[in-house]
Formats: sequence, C-alpha cells, structure tokens
Amino acid sequence: LAGLSKIRGCKVYGITDPARIHQRTPTFGIRLDGENPHDTAKRLGEAGICVWSGNYYALNLTERLGIEESGGMVRVGFAHYNTHAEIDRFLQTL
Repeated sequence: LAGLSKIRGCKVYGITDPARIHQRTPTFGIRLDGENPHDTAKRLGEAGICVWSGNYYALNLTERLGIEESGGMVRVGFAHYNTHAEIDRFLQTL
C-alpha cells in the first residue's frame, strides 16, 4: 500500500489506511489514470507480472463504482510466497 500510494495517478480500491491493514486482504484493485485496466494488465504481463483485469464476477461492485464501462480494474494478488523483490519489481513496472 505504501508503494502504491507513491505512484501518481494510481487509485487503490478498498481499505488504504495503514491503521486498518489488518482488515484487508493482500489483493488489490487498482486503476491508473488515463490507462485502460486491460492495457495495464497486458503491459504488466509482458513484464512477467501476472495480474487480471475486468470485474472478476463482481459486476455489481464495478457498476456501483462507475468503472464497469471503462474496463473495471486491475486485480493484483500478493501472497506469503511473494518476495519483497517481486513486489518492488511490480511497483517499478507499474
């Protein structure tokens, strides 16, 4: 979350308050200003970083957020086996 907050034009959906980090999962829905989520996901994929784009079957959510028509969001999932180096590479590529 700290790294994403430093990227200009990066919108993170969900809890972003560090004091509430215990209330969220390590899965992030994000969008970059001016970039279609599909294009962001494709660019990251070309760099060997696996993410998804769209609505992930959460159509009602993306509609309520007003982002369904413009491609939804990019879904990034970190897990216990991801290294700090992988996260840094993701942030640098993003």
